[in-house]
Amino acid sequence: MKLSFKGSEKKNRKTKLDWTYQPPQINSGKETIDDMSLIVGLFDNYEVTKTGNLVGLLRVSGINLDLLNDTEQEDVFKSYNSFLMSSLGDGVNDTYQFHEPTVPVDMTPYLNGLKRKYLYLKENSPEQSFKIQLLASYIDHFTKIQNAKNMTTKQHLVILKVPIKSKSMKSLELAARNLAEKLDQARRDIEESLSDFDVTVNVVNNQELLEILKDLINFKG
Repeated sequence: MKLSFKGSEKKNRKTKLDWTYQPPQINSGKETIDDMSLIVGLFDNYEVTKTGNLVGLLRVSGINLDLLNDTEQEDVFKSYNSFLMSSLGDGVNDTYQFHEPTVPVDMTPYLNGLKRKYLYLKENSPEQSFKIQLLASYIDHFTKIQNAKNMTTKQHLVILKVPIKSKSMKSLELAARNLAEKLDQARRDIEESLSDFDVTVNVVNNQELLEILKDLINFKG
């Protein structure tokens, strides 16, 4: 005997490839991180969520408004508003999320520069013992600060997503291509809107994404 589906019954039929996950209510902190998280895994440089979305992030360099006069600050806000209106205004069926987490300052490039100077002087100018000792003290001081994560800053993240049609590799790869195009367009839009202020925008790669997720839980841990 064959079963037939008519009208909405056929349309509403579910398969194992459908995204059916519904986020549960938080139960007084009794859930594990895996239970509370919407992330099921990573694909390329993106997050795959339990609700069937592929999520990517852009990191935007900040603008120090304290160094700008009133007119320049007004120009920043006008430029940013222009980006919002063109990307998220009426008739644009899209969703952006903006997030500014507090994270430890990455002093690795600065420390590497000090170490190169230290090694160069030690090898080529050993008579400059005072300067060598001074560089060593700087390296020790800032290494302790970085390891203790006592110096923090704000990241500026733009989060975008695209739906994954079904739980298949083909759908996942298609979503990844769509998200890459979407991120690239958003990157160009932001840089063009704020080009007068030397703003740079980069797509967050998978290693950086893992660091961001870890910092969101506890950057001191």
